[in-house]
Amino acid sequence: MKTNFFEFGSENTKLSAVLWLPDGKPKAVLQITHGMTEHIGRYEAFAAQMTENGIAVCGFDLRGHGKNGTEREIASFGENGWQASLDDMRRFFKEMKKRMGKIPYFMLGFSLGSFLLRDYLSLYPDDTDGAVIIGTGYQTAWVLSIMKGFIKGEWEKVGVDGTTSLVKELSFKTYNRKFKPNRTESDWLCADEAELDAYIEDPLCRKYISASLFWQLLDSMKRTGKGSSASVWKKDMPVLLLSGAADPVGNNGKGVETIFRQLKKRGMTDVVIKLFPGAIFFMKRKAERQRKPWSFYWIGWKAACLEMLSAVINF
Repeated sequence: MKTNFFEFGSENTKLSAVLWLPDGKPKAVLQITHGMTEHIGRYEAFAAQMTENGIAVCGFDLRGHGKNGTEREIASFGENGWQASLDDMRRFFKEMKKRMGKIPYFMLGFSLGSFLLRDYLSLYPDDTDGAVIIGTGYQTAWVLSIMKGFIKGEWEKVGVDGTTSLVKELSFKTYNRKFKPNRTESDWLCADEAELDAYIEDPLCRKYISASLFWQLLDSMKRTGKGSSASVWKKDMPVLLLSGAADPVGNNGKGVETIFRQLKKRGMTDVVIKLFPGAIFFMKRKAERQRKPWSFYWIGWKAACLEMLSAVINF
């Protein structure tokens, strides 16, 4: 696998990016939009598995994440950051299309990235030949409206890049409480202690999110939660929904199943849902032979992604 690091963006904003290439000629491209508080570098092992199968993988650190920005404790998109991030995704897509030429182009969004991707597909439905949506969720509009009201008040207290105890409570601690007794503040992410500790100790991973980013996420959840949000998606576009059956973001799979039904109701003809039994949030980066309860095994990601991609590009 060949690794190319570079920067892209506008005059005012430069973002750290990476392109992983197979040794031979790429058969397809997979653009990844990473999750909240993490960074694109965490997908290197996944990219290695994809490139072994001839798929180029690319992505960038979102605003206020990874190598971007000077604040290392709080992840924040900044003012109007959600729309700016959608613009970043489009700019990155155009640059990769120029580099990679006319080969199938897929997009993958994880967690926070899954909501960005769902919004993106409503704006630019013709950009991708297939979408992999991982660790996403659904919540009723009235609940999201109430939460947005609370978080807007917190945002006004601390500014666009600040956070508060209430933001921490509603964003992460509520999820973590479901997995008591807790060893860390992030037990809800992964049950494998070594993998979880690697995430916590990663200097490029933030610990908290800003009030404004949380509000922007809730706003996207409300928008994408409407069945009509997918009305412009290409009806024959392959869509793969992946989640842990015990993932609190997806309401233990129920929220993901709601999204699946919405897409089918909208006339989508190639939608597949896979819920991994006993699994929670993010994948393990290294495959293991013996499965353990509450682990989201990345080998399942790999197999499911390759299955979808191969159906389109005919390996």
